[in-house]
Amino acid sequence: MTSRNETVTFSFPLADLQEQVDAFAQLAPQALADRRGYSFVAAGTSLRLPLRGLVATPGESIAAYAERLRGHAAGDLAVQWLLLVRAGAVALGGWAGETCFDHKALRAYVVRGNGRAQPTYLESRGKSRYGARLRLQNWQRLLVDTGERLALLRERGGEPSRIFVAMPVRVAADLWGCAVPPPFARDDTRLVRVPLHVHRPDHDELWRVWNWLVRGELRRPIAPA
Repeated sequence: MTSRNETVTFSFPLADLQEQVDAFAQLAPQALADRRGYSFVAAGTSLRLPLRGLVATPGESIAAYAERLRGHAAGDLAVQWLLLVRAGAVALGGWAGETCFDHKALRAYVVRGNGRAQPTYLESRGKSRYGARLRLQNWQRLLVDTGERLALLRERGGEPSRIFVAMPVRVAADLWGCAVPPPFARDDTRLVRVPLHVHRPDHDELWRVWNWLVRGELRRPIAPA
């Protein structure tokens, strides 16, 4: 697909990462990893890595990453989790390699008639007279259910090597402050924030985000005719 700024974009699977990295090292040998280690950029050309695979070290050269990648199994069977949370909706799943061994979507009535989530409304306006208690109870129940499902995920698949998360900061505070918090700390080094806009969590959104995590993207200028 060609964009207005005269670039072309190619998407590739995790299994092709080594091939794409080696080719990019030939194309842009001066490329360095960005500050998060998610992409290599040089002279209008970029290579976004599949985050399911080996993440680069910030500032690492493409040549050094290519060599390090050769000693790493791109499609290894390490367990990884994905957790999506919004007010009133949660989707989570666990993968071992390409296999999803468990996934679940949860929902609860926590949104007021004006579209605002009850916890957010209370923070800015105070208590509501009608339905507030029910909505807050539902929200707390959803958070507890999330913690319990994550514990079950660990039971079924073992400890994850990486935990991808997408949730607002306010929601994260509620999640780790509930009666049954996640079975990992809020500052766990395995946590990776998903750098992608996430819609209301459900099964389809869980798979959409996961499929983005296991694919990389090459963007390069169009060669002049």
